Amino acid sequence: MERTTVDSLLRTTQAWCSQLCAKQTLDYGIAYYSQRFPGLPEVNQFREVIVEETVKIPVAYEQAEEWFAEKGLFCYRWAPAEGRPSEPLSSFLEAQGFRPRQDVAMLLTDWVHLEPVPGVRILSARAMRGAFRRTLTGSSPPGRACDDAVEAYVERLDDPQFDMFVAMKDKRPAGRCALYQVGDIARIMDLAVPDLHAAPGVTHALLGHVLALAKRLVMRNICTQLHSEDSAVRALFESAGFVADGEIVEFQRARPAGRA
Repeated sequence: MERTTVDSLLRTTQAWCSQLCAKQTLDYGIAYYSQRFPGLPEVNQFREVIVEETVKIPVAYEQAEEWFAEKGLFCYRWAPAEGRPSEPLSSFLEAQGFRPRQDVAMLLTDWVHLEPVPGVRILSARAMRGAFRRTLTGSSPPGRACDDAVEAYVERLDDPQFDMFVAMKDKRPAGRCALYQVGDIARIMDLAVPDLHAAPGVTHALLGHVLALAKRLVMRNICTQLHSEDSAVRALFESAGFVADGEIVEFQRARPAGRA
């Protein structure tokens, strides 16, 4: 059976979690967790969830809640195994304070050459860690949560299959984008330019750079996952030869105020 783009993205997300997390298989899914980064949703979540009987949904929920609580952690996210939840699961999670996030799975089907952008240099984040940090903190308020998020992301740079790049414009960091390799899958991740008005052309330059790397590596399956509401970024990927090929829905919630 041929793997779908959604399958490829879910596989890379599992590998992404495993970079920083331990995991524990429960009856209805897998708990990914980190004692070092307890406040980060990306490393404290319940994934690959399968609940075939509606009457078992509350049971699955209580088991996951109790398991995370016993670890002194909070479960921020639920992710159905095949990317799409059942209607009963959606309704139940929303009643518990979770909110659905809909993403579109996109697959590269046509190589489109993207010309380099004058005045924008693309450099490896491993060699430019200070500049990379500034792309993460420029728009974030200071605090423990922000510090943990930055340290966790910087730690990911040590994975040889994760190639993050920083765009430099006028000698300042202007954006970032990564290519993450998992087997024969190359996933483009975290195309982020904090100030689009001050750095025109940077998203184009970053995407062109990571696609050129994927082409040199002869990656068979090149994909990305975008928020369904981000029409501008989706249009950029479509102009580079990507097409929509499925949808992924996950459920997220914030930690209640005052909860340890």
